[in-house]
Amino acid sequence: MGTDIVALCKEMIAIPSVSHDEENLAGFVANHLSQFSSIGISRIGNNVIAKSSMNRPNRVIIAGHLDTVPADDNLVPRLEDGRIYGLGSADMKSGLAVMLGLAEIAGSFSFDTTFIFYACEEVATSFSGLLEIERVNPDVFRGDVAVLMEPSSSRIEAGCQGTMRVEIIIRGQRAHTARPWVGVNAIHRAAGIISRLAEVDLGTSMIDSLQFRESLQVVKVHGGVANNVVPDLATIVLNYRFAPNKTVEEAFEFVKSLVENLLDQDGDEVVLEEGVLGALPNLSDPFISRLREASSAVPNAKLGWTDVAFFVARGIPATNFGPGDPLLAHTKNEFVEVSEIELAFTTMRNVLSL
Repeated sequence: MGTDIVALCKEMIAIPSVSHDEENLAGFVANHLSQFSSIGISRIGNNVIAKSSMNRPNRVIIAGHLDTVPADDNLVPRLEDGRIYGLGSADMKSGLAVMLGLAEIAGSFSFDTTFIFYACEEVATSFSGLLEIERVNPDVFRGDVAVLMEPSSSRIEAGCQGTMRVEIIIRGQRAHTARPWVGVNAIHRAAGIISRLAEVDLGTSMIDSLQFRESLQVVKVHGGVANNVVPDLATIVLNYRFAPNKTVEEAFEFVKSLVENLLDQDGDEVVLEEGVLGALPNLSDPFISRLREASSAVPNAKLGWTDVAFFVARGIPATNFGPGDPLLAHTKNEFVEVSEIELAFTTMRNVLSL
């Protein structure tokens, strides 16, 4: 292999690609891919697609997102003690580097491959580059299985949780703060609901011998009119990460059941702002099973939502497998071990060559 994937990772970290601003990185990726004769390249907006067409009996889709969260004084990459530090090093420019390394040798694989480098994964689903590709050319997603190169410490993280954003609207009645008994303080009412949500024990779900631990967190609270006014409105926004064996409707009904006896049914509201399904582990798929055997680590359940769910919803078995510790994603001191980049590349190369 001619591509130095460690050097590629550092180069890509140095190219800013915060969500909605991936054009320069997309250009870098497309230019690098243009060197390889065994793949055809197309571009849809800031999404880059590379495909081999060798008439192999099966096609594997390998996908990774180009965007990062905003920088936190960590844009300049550095290599230190066998680690690459910098924004997106784990999530997921190391995975993109592995994809570029695999694309170079795609002609040697036992599978046809489709590499998808896509935009806007770190923001609302409506902006997803995968959806943009699907609107323009849904045939890009013809494949038998998909691997998302999400950070997973070079081990399978199977499936993913569903996620939803819920807004709880609490009503009150305005009054002068010197005479609060004339009104109803919506923020005081919201405090009881927040306490209820903070105390809930969600437990875990075992699916295919993997433990999916659910979580529910209040992420925003709004309210207040003026320093001398009893507030008549407060809003609570919460994020619920639920097991992939639940539907969005079931998850939303569960959230409502937690707070319904604290609500004023004539004025308060519980609103589902966004909800997306998770994905079951798919460990029995033949390719994912081979990847599992080739990996040196026992699979984990994916705690979080990834675009594995996008592919599974379209009937394509999918899993997460890529370099980088997911616990380091979005942190100021994000880094990836060089050894993990090399392990992820070697493992994927070997499985694709079987």
